[in-house]
Amino acid sequence: MNRQTDSCAAQPSAWSWLSPWMILGMAGILGGILMVLALKNVHREREFMEQALLSEAIVLMNALEASSRMSGWGQHQTQFLLEQTAQQPGVLYVALVAANGQVIADSNPDRVGMAMPFQSPQPGEVLHRFSQQTAGKSFDVIRSFKPRPGRRTSRHGPAPEDDLFIVVGLDPAPFEEAVRQDLHQTILLFSIMFLVGAGGFISLVWASHYRQAKRSLRDAQAFTATIINQMPVGMIATDERGRIQQINNAAKAILRLPGDSLGSLQDLPGLAPVVRELESEETVLEEEIQCELDGNVCVPLLVNAAVIRDGERHVVGHVFLFTDMTGIKQLEEQLRRSERLASLGKLAAGVAHEIRNPLGSIKGFATILAGRSQQDERSQEITRVMKDEVDRLNRVVTELLEFARPTEITKRLYPCRHLLQHTLELIRSDAAHHSVEIDWRVVPDDLEAAVDLDRFSQVLLNLYLNALHAMEHGGVLQIAVYREADAVVFRVEDTGAGIAAEDLPHIFDPYFTTKAKGVGLGLANAHKIVEAHGGTITVSSNAGEGAAFIVRLPF
Repeated sequence: MNRQTDSCAAQPSAWSWLSPWMILGMAGILGGILMVLALKNVHREREFMEQALLSEAIVLMNALEASSRMSGWGQHQTQFLLEQTAQQPGVLYVALVAANGQVIADSNPDRVGMAMPFQSPQPGEVLHRFSQQTAGKSFDVIRSFKPRPGRRTSRHGPAPEDDLFIVVGLDPAPFEEAVRQDLHQTILLFSIMFLVGAGGFISLVWASHYRQAKRSLRDAQAFTATIINQMPVGMIATDERGRIQQINNAAKAILRLPGDSLGSLQDLPGLAPVVRELESEETVLEEEIQCELDGNVCVPLLVNAAVIRDGERHVVGHVFLFTDMTGIKQLEEQLRRSERLASLGKLAAGVAHEIRNPLGSIKGFATILAGRSQQDERSQEITRVMKDEVDRLNRVVTELLEFARPTEITKRLYPCRHLLQHTLELIRSDAAHHSVEIDWRVVPDDLEAAVDLDRFSQVLLNLYLNALHAMEHGGVLQIAVYREADAVVFRVEDTGAGIAAEDLPHIFDPYFTTKAKGVGLGLANAHKIVEAHGGTITVSSNAGEGAAFIVRLPF
């Protein structure tokens, strides 16, 4: 899973080239284009409005000219015609104006004779303009007026027809309203497009931040998972109900859990009391517990536990960090044993030296007595027993001194097969005497071990003899030598009476023995020699099922 996470984080996004600044520039360009288009559209609409008003005014002018030619040219008829024309929708006023700006006729009779701001067009020219009238804005169109040829008169006097102009004022409000509506629609469309673009920009920025946050989260998760799985101590994280949410490889190895197991703290009875104590004390706990696993195996654990809280200080779970103390306990036991043996060795050395001097004197006196009582068989027997007992005590003292003296070894590589053949040959007759069958093997056949031949042979012989004594009524002595990781393992197993559970912790202690005539230094010396080789020796046994001694030497 971690490899997949890393590969996903390493792949560039398809949109990674599209930076927020580029998007902002594109949005600005698009907005400028839309603004130009909107302004052009407004200008085009205004030109269309002027052309439409101009066309309407020219149509009216042509109609008035045609009417005047058909109906005659008179003051009353012209005034009536203008008034009727001004009543049409969109027409504000119609006037006939002289070249000097005097109103000859007007749809509003009150303005007849008044002067109008006026600019006369050139022959054949049509002028148009927007002007502000009393009633509102007006679109004025001016051109020359050509009624039927002849003279005309008015109350204001005659005027040449060539100098007569018609002015039509149209209402531009409907067109301007349409332009405004179109402008509003353009602005609305521009606003919508701007909002869509801004929304898209913001969405892309958010998406970019989201991708970055997601990538950072994946990297953090991969980093955290790597650290947790590489931790040398066990780690378990649970929710508030005790369900396991995360567990690392070290914890699975210590607790001997399957690879895909999560489960609950109820499956680990040793940790349940820690949770109750943690909830009551609300502090970080450090406690040593005995955790019972499957198979009635009890593992000592040093547990550090704490409560996990969220931002609102609510309890959301617990975290446990624990270490298997088995190795440390064994080292502590070895240290205590070494200290005990060192003290005992010093005492034994002093006692041995003190005992040897009297033993020499006793043996000398026994020899003198034997020489003086050669004729007395009873005295001869007594002196013989005395010398035998002195020799036995001397051997015990020698073993005691051997145990107390530092072990010096010289290691060389020896074939394990030759080593077994040599040592087994020495006990073969004893095995036959006890009706014990010997079964041995070396895997691989050319396996070698670095040992002091004499010293290590003493260890093997001691283990063989103990096994033979345990099988007084016959059995099988099995010796196996094989490679295990970085060690050469010698396994010596018998089918004898076994060792009681209460005696197992003391089996390598000096002067501890279960034999009627044993001194209790054989296994102690074997343990010492193995340690001098840099190895370990252990025993496993059940009463009535035999015993197995395992020696591991560095390869």
